[in-house]
Amino acid sequence: ALGKDNAEWVYHEGSKDWTWYDGEPTPSEMEEMIAKGAQLKNWYMDKCVEEVKTDRLNRDKQFDPKTDVVYDDIPEVVEDLKNFIMKEGPFDVLVGFSQGCIMANLLIGHLRKEAPGGRELYPERWKHARHGAEQMPWRISVFFSGMHVRDKRYSDLFETKSPHPTVHVFGKEDEYFSYGRDGFGNKPVE
Repeated sequence: ALGKDNAEWVYHEGSKDWTWYDGEPTPSEMEEMIAKGAQLKNWYMDKCVEEVKTDRLNRDKQFDPKTDVVYDDIPEVVEDLKNFIMKEGPFDVLVGFSQGCIMANLLIGHLRKEAPGGRELYPERWKHARHGAEQMPWRISVFFSGMHVRDKRYSDLFETKSPHPTVHVFGKEDEYFSYGRDGFGNKPVE
């Protein structure tokens, strides 16, 4: 079993303060328990752009393929996550939950578009370099309750399938189960 005696766990979280607004679901008891009274965080804030404005919950808008979803501050947030990984790594596994999985997908997409490298920018910790655009600075990604990227501005990052290995974990009781697995018809390879 993995634990603090068998693995080093390094955490990084989003920096955007999450604040409830009309149409947004309220935090679950589990989310509040995990937060222990601390400010809930997002990696990025998003907004839904509907053809005809409705009063639906944000979640219901997100599930609607006719709704455009726009993520704020992605270039800065991706750069922050990349810098964290490059300064604190190398890592064997990147683990993400929910919006963290979207961030990992965005990071993978951005890294695939960048020139390989590593050592020249991060010499103090980086023991090896990325030798190709498809090589990530970690070995495998494990996604819990992950979802697909909805912001169309980043669809070019996913025109071709990445060879980076991933494990996707979904719970059938999760309200996002079908949405996360289906991706509006882009079912994952099983």
